[in-house]
Amino acid sequence: MSLLVLCEFRARTDGEAEFLRVARALASAAATEPGTLRYQWFVTQRPGHYSIIEEYVDADAAETHNNHVDSLLRELFAVADLVSVSFYGELNQYLREWISGREGIAVNLPL
Repeated sequence: MSLLVLCEFRARTDGEAEFLRVARALASAAATEPGTLRYQWFVTQRPGHYSIIEEYVDADAAETHNNHVDSLLRELFAVADLVSVSFYGELNQYLREWISGREGIAVNLPL
């Protein structure tokens, strides 16, 4: 079963242009990853807020993606705040550790 991840970010007022640059770079990097099925950014109705739909063949592919784009993710978190994350699917140890202690995280396991 694949892992679906829905995230919302709020770009900081002084960093929105940089956020958009990094979001596009992340999408470009994800396009060539074999375990990434979908990686698509959206503009929300709330000013400065953006959402992304990520889908991976499994949690290990999500981990591989995060390791592959680590420097870009650090740039993204320097100009934006993570508002929420929803996982749909099984998580691996890496993701369970990543969510530990964070707020705004929802985990939805298969029925």
